[in-house]
Amino acid sequence: MGVIFSTNKLVSSVSGYIIGKKRKHEDCEDEEIKKIIDIALHTPKRKLESTTQYIYHELFEEGKNSDVTVCALDEEFHLHKIYLSQSPYFASMFGGSWVETTKNYINIDIVDPLITVESLRVVFGSLYNCEITLNPLGIVSVLATATMFQLDGLIEKCTEVMLETINPKTSLDYYNAASQYGDKKLQEICFKWFLVNLMTYYFSHPLTNLKTIPTDLMAKLVSHPDLFVMQTEYSIYVMLKYWMYMLTNPHPVEEVSSKIVSNYFSSKKGGLPFLLSNEGKNFAPAFRGLRLQNLLSQKMDIELVFKDNIIPQGWLNPVVVQQWKNVLRVDQNEDKGPNTLEDEFFLNNSLRCGRVLQQKERHVWRWTGFHFGMDLIMIMDGVTLSIKRNHRCEYGQLLSVQGTRYLVIRVTVAKLNEQRQLIYSKESEILNVALTKGEEYKILTLDDDLDYPIIISANIQYASPDTPEEQLDISQVVP
Repeated sequence: MGVIFSTNKLVSSVSGYIIGKKRKHEDCEDEEIKKIIDIALHTPKRKLESTTQYIYHELFEEGKNSDVTVCALDEEFHLHKIYLSQSPYFASMFGGSWVETTKNYINIDIVDPLITVESLRVVFGSLYNCEITLNPLGIVSVLATATMFQLDGLIEKCTEVMLETINPKTSLDYYNAASQYGDKKLQEICFKWFLVNLMTYYFSHPLTNLKTIPTDLMAKLVSHPDLFVMQTEYSIYVMLKYWMYMLTNPHPVEEVSSKIVSNYFSSKKGGLPFLLSNEGKNFAPAFRGLRLQNLLSQKMDIELVFKDNIIPQGWLNPVVVQQWKNVLRVDQNEDKGPNTLEDEFFLNNSLRCGRVLQQKERHVWRWTGFHFGMDLIMIMDGVTLSIKRNHRCEYGQLLSVQGTRYLVIRVTVAKLNEQRQLIYSKESEILNVALTKGEEYKILTLDDDLDYPIIISANIQYASPDTPEEQLDISQVVP
């Protein structure tokens, strides 16, 4: 065993010697190979064309082996029935008793004006290659075309892109498309986008954007309890005046001011309130959404509203009477504010007000107007939003003497991104609050790392509603 072991050891030694002699030469080769490999790894390689790309190029773009030609909008597409049959529209055509079933040349009559040659090209191409590029600027046309050909997958992809790109340039087109083609999710999100941006963005761009809002959409927005109102209800009225001015004045001035707009309506001849005239009656549904009881809360506002002669007095007079009743009830201690209130009444009647806070610092403010002897102050310390019943002695003669006052309030805080899309929102519950003189009450605590600016939107109810027995019948006086 020992001899055999020694022999093997010798062989190993000899072999090792031989191998060692070769390594000097092989080491140099290894270094060269490593360099070549390294260069190869850092050199971009041309990727082989995938099967779908080949199919898209050869069959769709080149039209090779086409067995059907589709003509639409005077454009011919050399296509293939097997790919077109992915669409229920074409599957029914080729598999049924249509005249076109056996034809290899099909003329399609396009009646939807939103469908274009380019959108047809995108939609037909998607049947050959699912990896397509959807451009937001032309996506409404693609959605219209996909809807015509009943391509649910493509419709879903269009909706995804549209949801990501809602902004001032696309919002109205997206909303109209969602309404027309029955996309309820997209329609709802676009509507919420308008609720936040109607007054925070459109009102500040009346010449270019505000005038694009159609009457039916404006009426829905103005009447909605979740509308983000900047300042108070009177601001909505002013916005509606600007909007109506832009749509009725054939030669609007380049710089629009409140005075110019008010003079435009107050100088109308005939004395008939503008909303009752032939020119103005189409705008009445939007003005119906105003909460007149909150619009007529300051003497100057009332004077301006009557001077404008836009809203019929038949709308205003019953509201003035109701407000006077509320004042007397509070003054005579019959009403200390709404202790309990139905949510529906609150949402449909409460004062809507709002404010933009630009910096993360302490803010203290109040919304102007008569609030039935309540001086309600809003306080934001950067993270916590509170309300306080202010009762400084120098204003005592103007304020309610009642020891405890009740109100109902809901506050929403929102943060928008560059496309003015909602990226942060926090809402309080509908709170029934009892406040003693000077008492402060915490409404909402925000995230510590929330960036500013933020938008504050509030709904507040100061007075109790009438009981059924007390309600005035205004049906005979409101046209």
